[in-house]
Amino acid sequence: MNEVLRASVRGSADGAARVRPAPRRPFVPGLFVAAALAGLAFVGCASAEDGEREASVARAIERLDAALRDGDEAVARAAAAEIRELGARGSARDQADEATLLLDTRVEPRLEPALLALGAALADDDVMLARAVLARLFSLEPTGAALDLARAYERIIGGREALQGLDLRMECVWSPDPARPGAGTCLVRLAARSKDGIARQLVPGPATVAFTALTIDARGLSSQGAETRSFDDLAQVEIPAEGTGIVELAAVPLELPLDARALRLTAELRLRSGSVRVGERALPAQRIDVRDGELVLLTGRLLGLGPAAPGEMQAAAFDPDARPEDLLEIALRVRREDREAVLDDLAPLATDLNQAERAEKLASALRWLAPDAHGGGDGATWSAWLEARAQDRRESRRRSEPVLPRSLRPNLAGP
Repeated sequence: MNEVLRASVRGSADGAARVRPAPRRPFVPGLFVAAALAGLAFVGCASAEDGEREASVARAIERLDAALRDGDEAVARAAAAEIRELGARGSARDQADEATLLLDTRVEPRLEPALLALGAALADDDVMLARAVLARLFSLEPTGAALDLARAYERIIGGREALQGLDLRMECVWSPDPARPGAGTCLVRLAARSKDGIARQLVPGPATVAFTALTIDARGLSSQGAETRSFDDLAQVEIPAEGTGIVELAAVPLELPLDARALRLTAELRLRSGSVRVGERALPAQRIDVRDGELVLLTGRLLGLGPAAPGEMQAAAFDPDARPEDLLEIALRVRREDREAVLDDLAPLATDLNQAERAEKLASALRWLAPDAHGGGDGATWSAWLEARAQDRRESRRRSEPVLPRSLRPNLAGP
């Protein structure tokens, strides 16, 4: 029986979650038919009205954060009031209350620089700097409302630190059907691991799960479908000091279409504010990052070739005899963790004299390697995209290079 699963977490010796299955309509992406994704269903999904309410809360929180960063008190107060009027719970309500406390607090001038620096550090998600500024603030011995504000910031920083100690990712676990080649079930789950050996309990707020299915045939023709569902709340995730806490979200029946070379299922989980417990401390959990999960199904022949070797795509891209279908088949065999490096290898195409012609031959391969680029089949568009990407990478590396004091810089001009 095809089932979609919603987790009901129970304790276990290995620290993993267990699930209570409930029958639902299956998720079956058909042959290049995006509408087939409408068959996906979840247990415990929010109603349309609840989903819109949570989306409104999320938008109000974004306006609140932006207004606090910009120092726009009127907009910040309006956003905080809207969050309360929408009946927000948990950490979202805490954010509104803490923002109101911040706006209502009149602090001594001697405390203002530290409070401004603290707010800026948190806006930039620089937790180490925020912790250092907070220590400075406490050393100034604030009292009254200023002390309440400092303690509120302390909880926020503690929550950010607790989340930094977690590795959260979606996993797509494939179980093939022995009776049907290319068919089987993908179990989609949230996996949570502690990176610092400290046990935690994560209680996410409302969640959105987005599935995207992409199929591509030998000619490079592709089709994509997407489906999104909302949850009022996910179950509490018990994260052991060692091992993995698991919440199983869906069982997805899949089958590689007959004339397709590959099918890629991507699962994205967006978690809104909740809470994280470390020992006896319950802290706000904001900006919860979860790495997307991915499953790729390939034809038997491509599977037999194994993963693409380093440099294989670059060599083929500059081979005048390489056909578009050859380049596509290499791209399909590139492992997920190697795609960025392969795109880096293709950067010289941006300055090659035959760049547009080569990029056009690579169009199908690039659509698989960089599905968010939306380059279509036009070689000039892909060539410009590769050039812009290479420029962005150079700028990023330049910004990350340390700037040494003049006295420490090497003297390259000689004595």
